Amino acid sequence: MPSRKLAAEKLAELMSSLSHPDRLRIVLELRSGEKDVTQLTGILNLAQPTVSQHLVALRLHHLV
Repeated sequence: MPSRKLAAEKLAELMSSLSHPDRLRIVLELRSGEKDVTQLTGILNLAQPTVSQHLVALRLHHLV
């Protein structure tokens, strides 16, 4: 049972990282190919620090 609990906790963390609309938009945008922060800020109409912070959160879960 401990392994199921650990798996559930990890999955909850992953889902939490995708629950922010801007993070989900970033992931969806990156599906079509690599883009740098400057490109993402223009496409998503977000500030550069905001995009960078979201990318850090996504990187922690190996999503980007």
